[in-house]
Amino acid sequence: MKKNIVVCLLAFLFAAAATSTTAAATVEFHGKALTGMINTSNAKVLDRGKAGIDPDSATIGVGKFRLRSEVGTDDGLAKLVYGFETGANNFGDQWGYSGDSQDFENRFAYIQSAVPGLSGKLMGRAGLQKTGINHWVWTETAAGITLHGKGPVNWQTGWYRGIEDDIADANDDTDLFVLKADFWPASHLKVGGFGVYALDFGGKGSVAKDADQFWAGITSEVTGPVFTSGDLIYQGGDAGVGGIGNVSAYLADLTVGVNLSDSRKISLNAVYVSGDDDLTDNDQEEFRGIDADVEVGQIFFKDSLAASLDRFVADQPYKLANGLVNFALEGDMKLNAKNKLRAAARYLASAEDVVLSNGSGEDELGYELDLWYAYDMNENLSFKLEGAYLFSGKLTEALFADPDDLYLVCAGAVFQF
Repeated sequence: MKKNIVVCLLAFLFAAAATSTTAAATVEFHGKALTGMINTSNAKVLDRGKAGIDPDSATIGVGKFRLRSEVGTDDGLAKLVYGFETGANNFGDQWGYSGDSQDFENRFAYIQSAVPGLSGKLMGRAGLQKTGINHWVWTETAAGITLHGKGPVNWQTGWYRGIEDDIADANDDTDLFVLKADFWPASHLKVGGFGVYALDFGGKGSVAKDADQFWAGITSEVTGPVFTSGDLIYQGGDAGVGGIGNVSAYLADLTVGVNLSDSRKISLNAVYVSGDDDLTDNDQEEFRGIDADVEVGQIFFKDSLAASLDRFVADQPYKLANGLVNFALEGDMKLNAKNKLRAAARYLASAEDVVLSNGSGEDELGYELDLWYAYDMNENLSFKLEGAYLFSGKLTEALFADPDDLYLVCAGAVFQF
């Protein structure tokens, strides 16, 4: 049944593209395909830190394909958006023989329409859509009804219902209310802010009713020869069963860099994510995002092709309930029109000590070296070679039950249109 649904959807999308010359509608058809071979010294790096795969199978091939169609009216005032994904599937596993794949995910399914009388300056969306609130808090898709305004101030507001099942302490009937706005007070300065209020979001250690939480943040960006960007986010509300505990957590992020030339830049980044120093009480000092894709290196987080193929340890801005500290030096270089290189050196630790089974407290995750190389064959196809090496700290050694350093290497291709 699932395979038949996919075939029908593909037939619809290609039929829509084939009729795009009609006067009543415009059709855009987009796609992104990723494939890669991944090797690591510890298989836990490939499956979000769990022990669900054979530790001896540290070399895998993975593929992930996304298609999206946007069918709009020729006056630009309304459109229908639908997109789905197959993957990320391992070669020989979900992707075994022809017709054997069982993985399918709806990513987008919404209608967008202009509000009558406002000439497209105010648009509404209803359905499964990208939230895009903040890259530390909530970026992924959710079902809801939203309004989007463009002008001197760009803003969005709305209501979402439910979040992904694998989010800690999430309820299917969670209601989330959002507000986001940003503007450019000067040609080189962007300032913004956002807020999210979640009803029955849960709380520390349980899926808790009557435990409401909120996030409030300010963001900024300065462009030019010297550039900066930053986020300051506070999380508050209730925790624990019945909301008997308090949430008080925060995240601070700052990047400062210099454009050395049109093709080279260097930057420093610091991130502090508050952690919980007492996991036995009801109070929560641990900062928790909702559903975000955090780019803080390749070993633990999602700044890599391997992570884009859904092989990562954590996508939230922390590894444990004990928070995160990150200091990084990063450089970008465009070698020529087709070759790009990026490198980073970073220090990673938990914000609060983690008490190990032997009773000692440890916080050092280690020193990580990251390298990204991309060759753009044309505007659609890129080949990538990426890798990272972590000089493991004692906390990492305990988490992975391995005294050795960790490495991750991925080579693959990305095709998009």
